[in-house]
Amino acid sequence: MDLVKAMPRKSNKPPTAKQLDVQLKWALVTDFIGWLSPIIKVGYQNKPSNQSAVNAAVAYNVKNAVTGVSPNYLMDYAKVRVSEGALEEAGTPELENVLGSKLKFSWLAAVVGVPNSYATDQVSIVVYNPHKHKFVMLQNVAERNDLEYTVQLPLDYDGDTVQCYITLTSADGKMVSRSQFVGAIPVI
Repeated sequence: MDLVKAMPRKSNKPPTAKQLDVQLKWALVTDFIGWLSPIIKVGYQNKPSNQSAVNAAVAYNVKNAVTGVSPNYLMDYAKVRVSEGALEEAGTPELENVLGSKLKFSWLAAVVGVPNSYATDQVSIVVYNPHKHKFVMLQNVAERNDLEYTVQLPLDYDGDTVQCYITLTSADGKMVSRSQFVGAIPVI
């Protein structure tokens, strides 16, 4: 598709209240999503062709994962999506503290006969520490039928409450699941 576009010009008009609200929401989400680009590029690979994976993730999360009243917007971590796809989600994911700044993620095995659910699906984990504004991202660290994975977090996360997500990718990398919020948990 051929497209000709003029160079953008800075407007002399002050932004409207609605424009400022949109800018605040986009800034909040892009600050969060920007750190996750390796996961996002895989997680939103099946996005519309006119969007990048990061733009699709930002658009989804601006619409669904922002809460609050202007100008005090916050992320609703339980509604954040780091991936969106047709692969079957992890069955009943759970989270457990392990001494030494570790978290144990567990889930159920693939069920025979359930479409888009394979024993070899790869598990990726995202842990976000809002207090430090830092992420731990682990891509393809386990298979669906491993049923668990223990994450070693930085020791300075001790006492902080972290937000945890799990997502799956098919062994060939062509399909992804919808990410799941596993929970918020204090690190011990």
